[in-house]
Amino acid sequence: MQLPIQSAPQHSVVLPITGKKVKFRPFLVKEQRNMLMVKEDSKADLIFDSLVHMLESVTEADFKIDSLPMTDIEFLFMNVRAKSVGETQDVQYPCRQKDCSGTLNCKVDISKIEVEKPDTDGRIELSKDLKVQLEVPSAKKMMSVIDLNEQDMIKQLMLICMTKIFDDENIYDLSEYRDSEISAFVDSLTMEQFGEMAKFFENLPSVKLPMKGICDKCGKKDDQVLQGFVNFF
Repeated sequence: MQLPIQSAPQHSVVLPITGKKVKFRPFLVKEQRNMLMVKEDSKADLIFDSLVHMLESVTEADFKIDSLPMTDIEFLFMNVRAKSVGETQDVQYPCRQKDCSGTLNCKVDISKIEVEKPDTDGRIELSKDLKVQLEVPSAKKMMSVIDLNEQDMIKQLMLICMTKIFDDENIYDLSEYRDSEISAFVDSLTMEQFGEMAKFFENLPSVKLPMKGICDKCGKKDDQVLQGFVNFF
């Protein structure tokens, strides 16, 4: 006689950036164990791959998880986690008071998760007669540039996330142009124009979780914000 295997309950969530509705189940004991083992390695690319693999296992979707913006992936993971192990999480972080080596202990309420979305459609005006259209990069694209320095990272994101160029007479669909031509366009920008485009990537949508704690040594209260998929993992 076989032992009974229970079926996991189904839930759904609407992702904040793409607006896609995703059905999911809680992750299982073996899946949580695998994630904790990967986290011990603490390499961002390995943690990301494990996160994507877990989400692909627990969701019903007709798209690849790593094609989503990082914000949607983090939001989805937090919702899966809340339904799997509860909406509160114990978090420790070092005290930021001068000359204090204490630790702040707090409970984070995942239901308080915040999604910060800048008010922009990605169309950047570079001059009176020149504009570009940028798209929020997928998580896969973000991970492809994670090891670059900030300047090179921003330029590479421009190359892979710029979809159109507009001038007074034409609209240029960049899917029809070679990478070398797009790179030449970026290299022709003034520093001010480059900076305007860089702001788009510096202010991408993000998932944040507020934390409040009291230091176990100096007794001071402190507020921090938990951010980034490595910290949510």
